[in-house]
Amino acid sequence: MTATASQPSIAPSRILVTGAAGFVGSHVVELLAEKTNATVFATDAGGEAMLEQLNQLPHVTSSVADLRDLSAINAMVRGVDIIVHLAAVRTKASSSNTRAAHEINVGSTYDLLTAAHDTGVRRFVFGSSHTVYGSFPDPNRRPFAENEPWACTGINMYAATKLAGEAYCEAFASAGGPDYLALRLGTIYGPRTSPGSNGSLMTELLDAVRDGRTPTIPWASGAQHGLIHVSDVAEAVCRAVESDATGMAVNVSGLPRTSTEIYGTLAELAGTDPASIVFDENRTRHQLVSQRRMQEVLGYTPQVELKDGLLSVIEWFRSTRE
Repeated sequence: MTATASQPSIAPSRILVTGAAGFVGSHVVELLAEKTNATVFATDAGGEAMLEQLNQLPHVTSSVADLRDLSAINAMVRGVDIIVHLAAVRTKASSSNTRAAHEINVGSTYDLLTAAHDTGVRRFVFGSSHTVYGSFPDPNRRPFAENEPWACTGINMYAATKLAGEAYCEAFASAGGPDYLALRLGTIYGPRTSPGSNGSLMTELLDAVRDGRTPTIPWASGAQHGLIHVSDVAEAVCRAVESDATGMAVNVSGLPRTSTEIYGTLAELAGTDPASIVFDENRTRHQLVSQRRMQEVLGYTPQVELKDGLLSVIEWFRSTRE
């Protein structure tokens, strides 16, 4: 058939997003629906209410699926061009249930890549984490760059599963599987943050302010966090989907912010004295990672200013408590 103005020569991409009902996944699906004419298949093991919301977006079809079910994986991957794999057992749960973390974070990544290889999926965007760099104990270390070796010490169970996932991405690509980018995501905050995550510390602070309790933060006041707003993460993921770059990890993180700067600003915006916050001065980290590859490969620098991002959290928090 000859292409015409109304009949493009290249069909729109068909994109599978796992973990689509989650904090990051839901924002990614929304942005893909807004910015592209791709058909998006949104899937998650739970979050039926969010999946139903996503199902109302143009060109989005949502479904509940357990990624430990190999037949479900084979069915959902069939006919897909691109996979955005964000489903995972998160940090705290990975430590408390290591078997489930392995089965879902590692096993499902392997199974998705196997199905992708067998069905000709051309691109795989993997949601990794900058926890792969370890516990970030050194405040004077040069920021971690993706192409430089580092001593793999101080990693937690979640980070171990993400390193394994990255390794499988490379191994399958070398064996004729899909092109890939592994996005090492920083400390993410914003509306719809997940309970138990670093971002949920903000909602816990807001709960304390609302209830008249003393806000407590389980980090040292001078700890540095690679904070990045969820809308910036979603934009980076969409750019990774569209990018021609392949076969590498990319840090997706904001510039480091101290606990005092983050939570003190949040407290002030919420109408309380930042000096009232009690920090755990025995627990510190310095999440120093390079943004250079994100800028060069994805052509992106995070856009959301800290105050604006925190205001979005407050607005969302208040809307959920009404």
